[in-house]
Amino acid sequence: MKKLIQYLYLIIVFLVTGVRVNAQVIDSTSILFNIDTVAKSLGYPWEITYGPDDSLWITEARGYRVLRMSSTRTQANKNLAPQQILKISLGTGEINFSRSIGTWPQGGMQGLAIHPEFYSGKPWVYLAYVFKTVGTPCPTSPGSPCFFRTKIVRCQFYFAGDAGNPTSVPHRDTLVILDTVISDLPGSNDHNSGRMVISPVKEGPDNTYKLYYTIGDMGAGQFNNVSRTNRAQNTDTTEGKVLRLNTEPDGDPSYGVIHDYNTWRQWIPNDNPFNHSVAAFSALKTPVYSFGHRNAQGLVWGNVNSTWRLYSSEHGDKSDDEINNIQPGANYGWPKVAGLGSDNNYSSLDAFPNNDNLASQPVNYAENTWATTNSMQRPLFATFNWAASAIPADGSNIFTWGTIAPSSIDFYNGNIPGWKYSLLITSLKYGMYRVKLKSTGEYVDSASSSNTVDTFPLLHGWRVRDVAIDPVANSGVLWVVIDSTGSTSGPTGGFNGSSNPTKDGGKVLMLTYNSLITLPINNNPLTGPPVVKDLIQIFPNPVISSLYIHGKKQLRKPLLVQLYDIYGQMLKEETSFRNDFAVDISSFKPGMYMLKLYNGYNLEVQIEKFIKQ
Repeated sequence: MKKLIQYLYLIIVFLVTGVRVNAQVIDSTSILFNIDTVAKSLGYPWEITYGPDDSLWITEARGYRVLRMSSTRTQANKNLAPQQILKISLGTGEINFSRSIGTWPQGGMQGLAIHPEFYSGKPWVYLAYVFKTVGTPCPTSPGSPCFFRTKIVRCQFYFAGDAGNPTSVPHRDTLVILDTVISDLPGSNDHNSGRMVISPVKEGPDNTYKLYYTIGDMGAGQFNNVSRTNRAQNTDTTEGKVLRLNTEPDGDPSYGVIHDYNTWRQWIPNDNPFNHSVAAFSALKTPVYSFGHRNAQGLVWGNVNSTWRLYSSEHGDKSDDEINNIQPGANYGWPKVAGLGSDNNYSSLDAFPNNDNLASQPVNYAENTWATTNSMQRPLFATFNWAASAIPADGSNIFTWGTIAPSSIDFYNGNIPGWKYSLLITSLKYGMYRVKLKSTGEYVDSASSSNTVDTFPLLHGWRVRDVAIDPVANSGVLWVVIDSTGSTSGPTGGFNGSSNPTKDGGKVLMLTYNSLITLPINNNPLTGPPVVKDLIQIFPNPVISSLYIHGKKQLRKPLLVQLYDIYGQMLKEETSFRNDFAVDISSFKPGMYMLKLYNGYNLEVQIEKFIKQ
């Protein structure tokens, strides 16, 4: 029995600490967070949003459902099944397609946003979804574009027992579609984008909240949409844009001109940056807020030092995924520029043949020249900013291209050490990244890590679709939804209907930050069960040069301290026969590190995190 306890204890040490196995660095997630599965068997979850009702709101891309579940912040609330509050049937009514079509739209039921005055007379929820095909069913052969249509609707939420609940099940919480905000937006089997947020403050001359929505370039110029025209630079269209819409109709009357923008005029703000360029429609404001986007699947507001900014994450081509600060009327370059532009890694003017085209169009210029001439708004950050010589050929393995496939973005302003003013970017290839902003919020702090794409790895091996952050600053809780199946490029499931299984597919995972990890310890492994103790204290934290360690007297000597970076690489170790000693870390770069303590029996007994300034 005693040997069994010791064996189980060593297993616990391995699982909690993320010890390296066969020289491979284990993902830091299990060291920094407890991971719990709080929901499973979801159908391609797309969006997870923390609501003002202390609930998580989830959309299912292929299930065409909206689900609502407890925030499950405490152990007692875990494993509560999500409740369906809206379902739109496929193949009937306005959804005129089904899964029998060879190529599914990228997404389906997509973005969701909740009105800030949800509890003040406006219990409104906004949804975006692909609702019909145009022309013949979507073909599966390369070079044959898929044409869909997308709409944004406003819904009303009814709590169980609310007066006026129009559903047949009045005792159940229900979401009911009220009206259409805008319809007949373009759609595709690729690059629909589909993220949606509401401004954190009231805006414009009418002093109301505004709705922001990302819509991609429809995959124009690639795969089976290779013959489709890329319109990301055309401000008269909505493809490759961030749209800005009203959250409620402003009462503007139509004036007789037949045009889509006139149809939805009451939902288009009068202070939007663009008027239609065609003379007959020049009095019409368009819904376009910014343009030149490829596939921005992430959109979030963040407040740094009392200034609100709108941040996006955007899929790159063969490299250069982007993080952008969205400005009204700004041009973000696609398909003329990918990434920063100043690096000229896409150009037909050099000797490297694989970087000659963007969206299947020749790049007959230097990127930085075009960017400057057209006043392009450069990204805050580009991941895997590969040189021209490293750009892969079209026929190469798409899974090895220099992209992270950023599927969403969120803004962290809580109390996890070192995380304040960070952007969390989920990835369909590598899990999740944290990118630190500088104190102004206008730039990424490239000095916060030596890694070009991340401060440390999280959830590597998972295909993460979206993340929600607990607004309670001290909770340190994140929720992520894991895509059901999919490939890392192209539409989820692939063009031919195939699917690739993903780790924990269709689950909601709750990550709870470990403010202090204390492991069970037994100074004499031959007698009695382990006892949990706080065995050491470290100070100061944050630290500049010397980290002082104070250990309890009953610890078996010698003490062994190992210091690791957040990638799991051991940087230094010290041995001491004293209870109080110091470790010099003056040579360490600023950032977060981990200290592991071993007692004289060579058992790992405690882990502490500290920050080097």
